[in-house]
Amino acid sequence: MLEALTGWLLNYLVHSTVLLGGVWALERLGVLRQPVWREAFWRCAFFGAVVTASAQPLLQGQRIELPGSWNDVAVAAAPTTAESVDADMADPSGAAAPVPMPRPEPSPTPAPVVNSVPTRAPVVGAADAQRDGSTDGLRVAADRPLGAGFVAALGHSGELRDAVAAFVLAWPIVALLGLASTLVRWLALRRQVRALPLADDHELRQAAFELAQRAGVPVPTLRATPHWPSPLVAPGAQICLPARLMRTLDPGQRVAVLAHEIAHLRRRDLAWRLGARLVAQLGWLQPLNRLALRRLDLLAELACDAWAASEAGPVPLAESLYVCARDRADVPARRVGRWRRAPGAMPALASAMAAARSPLMQRMQALLEESPMTDAPTSARRRAGRWLLAGGLCALALAVPMIVIGKAPRISLDIGDAVSRLASTGKVTRQVSISGGHELRVTYGGDLVFNEDDTDIVSLDDKLVIWERIDGVTRKVEFRAAGQGAVTRQYWIDDDARPIDDTARQWIAEQVSRVAETAQGSEKRARRLLERGGVDAVLADVAKAPEPMIRRSRIEGLLATGRQPDDTMMRLIALTDDMGDEFQRRNALTSLIEHQALTPAQQRAVLEAVGKLSVDFDRREVLVAMSPKLSEDAAVMAAWRQAVQGIGGDFEKRMAIVSLLEDGASRNAAGRVDTALAASLLVQGDFERRTVLESVSRQLHGGVAAHAARYADAARTMSSDFERRTALTALMDEAQVDREVALQVLRGMDGMSAGFDRAELLMSLAGHMPADAALIAQYRQAARGLSAHDRGRVEAAIDHLTPS
Repeated sequence: MLEALTGWLLNYLVHSTVLLGGVWALERLGVLRQPVWREAFWRCAFFGAVVTASAQPLLQGQRIELPGSWNDVAVAAAPTTAESVDADMADPSGAAAPVPMPRPEPSPTPAPVVNSVPTRAPVVGAADAQRDGSTDGLRVAADRPLGAGFVAALGHSGELRDAVAAFVLAWPIVALLGLASTLVRWLALRRQVRALPLADDHELRQAAFELAQRAGVPVPTLRATPHWPSPLVAPGAQICLPARLMRTLDPGQRVAVLAHEIAHLRRRDLAWRLGARLVAQLGWLQPLNRLALRRLDLLAELACDAWAASEAGPVPLAESLYVCARDRADVPARRVGRWRRAPGAMPALASAMAAARSPLMQRMQALLEESPMTDAPTSARRRAGRWLLAGGLCALALAVPMIVIGKAPRISLDIGDAVSRLASTGKVTRQVSISGGHELRVTYGGDLVFNEDDTDIVSLDDKLVIWERIDGVTRKVEFRAAGQGAVTRQYWIDDDARPIDDTARQWIAEQVSRVAETAQGSEKRARRLLERGGVDAVLADVAKAPEPMIRRSRIEGLLATGRQPDDTMMRLIALTDDMGDEFQRRNALTSLIEHQALTPAQQRAVLEAVGKLSVDFDRREVLVAMSPKLSEDAAVMAAWRQAVQGIGGDFEKRMAIVSLLEDGASRNAAGRVDTALAASLLVQGDFERRTVLESVSRQLHGGVAAHAARYADAARTMSSDFERRTALTALMDEAQVDREVALQVLRGMDGMSAGFDRAELLMSLAGHMPADAALIAQYRQAARGLSAHDRGRVEAAIDHLTPS
């Protein structure tokens, strides 16, 4: 998602720069002299950049993969599947004096050196590494030993990636806030304007009626406002006229003001303004958008001035502009406090006659010059030339090679980590686990060697820091290599150095065991427990896992040791019930399904566990994983249907049912088809149910008659005639239609309206059904109520069955 977002943003910035810069250049060169064409080009460039940037991926043009250096560095430096850099493990209280500890006696069998993160392999599991945005998952990162110079460059590259990633994610956040703010202001302006009193000037209302007729727009509502010094057009075809200004102007000037505002309605400027503000909020990073907005606002005012001058005269309009500008200057747009604007400030979303930045002198000069501007069309030759220029600009934007982000960096803004990377000369591993009120952070450099029980450190290359916060209490231990194989240990509670007593040793042993498990994987732990206590010891270890992710990892570790007995599989399925994390529970169930073929009893147990999942997506994923191996035992099918019934969304239900049909190991399985047809009645949406029925029809292959009645039952309760026709037509298209199938199709169309879909379905049936007199009579009965035209078509469709 981040890669696509980054790519679209970069392409939009490139396209908008090309288009807006091109129009600006044409304007500066004097090619676009006529206001109507200048406005058309600015609009095309402003809105077209969004279109071309979105359409370019569909054109399969030349592409630039950016930035390649990120991918290269990521592959060379971090072969794991995920990186979570969120560990500032420096001691916040200063360093306590190291406490030398005797080195543990080595076991008879030399302890192996463990590479904490195997090259190109995930530490805990690919599913965890790919789970973005989780606060429950354990994150691990490791780097190969690198030279100091390269590591320094890597640190700078990481900081750059972090900054770019944060900037890219800030863009949609700011854009969404801007879009929401714009829509809220739009609605607030509508509400504010509707609260204003109606204008009681009969002459103005009559003038508005006549001008609206000439402009070809509905008669606007005139309202008197004491708030704003300039006339404006507000949402809902509302024209707000300042009471003070209307008292100052003479009748001709008032008509000119009214004509100007009605010209905005004629041009639909309010809708254009709203659209422009939304696009500007979406592309807030593009500085040229502000230039385009100013140009479009000015050109809109010039065009409205031109129409108003043609209707009310240029002199009255110029005079009214001067008076509006004078009144506008008397009430500056200032802010009251930090967020509120003064009452006289003009709304940004309204089309005001005399806005704060409106170039008054330019507008008055355009009105009073001998050859005033006009929005009359130009010659066909000039129009063609300018359309060619516009097409050339769009082609130029589309010709720019598309920027594609191969792999965007994961966000990390940890300053301590950046310093650590710059100072490190080798492999650094970090782990972060946050779950509820529990937080665990681990960092170490180089390789670790554990004792036989994985409860202590035998040796290490650099240092290991474990930091934990639970219930507001923090504990920290630091192992440091002291030379000649010695290891020193320091221990803190709430930043106070403490001696390592029995309680501390127990806590340290638990944490080191956890580090060993994540570094080496759960399979080694499972094998050691199997040798010592058998399966019961492993299952007890799974049950006491402190976190759902660790429990899932230990389940997978036991499965990795080989095929498991049936009773062990049942106990493992039961151990997934009280896992608090839906994601981990779903992955655990999926691992059990994929490890070995489950017996019908085990499948029922898994399906019962699926019913305890609260997220529709997780339920569907487990059902899809089970579909290829699902037994056709009646009890299993009933449990499967019960699991589908618990899904709330029609989309997820449809995906699960279609998977049952299309991913099944055996085709033409009557049990699967019957179960799918029964489950289709659980799908409420017509589109989703029709998709299920089409999938059913593809699995029949000659066995249509046996399932036609249930198929018709599922189709006849659909409310959409189109979806019902499509489903019943699919049934006829997949196999030979005999008398029984034709009768069920006729029954399935009961309740359809006498319209196009009913006629089309009957004509399709005529091409498949046999020449049976009783069947033809029912066919004609179903055609009653159709229009004469449709009934004639339906009757003609069976001519081949009723030879004269």
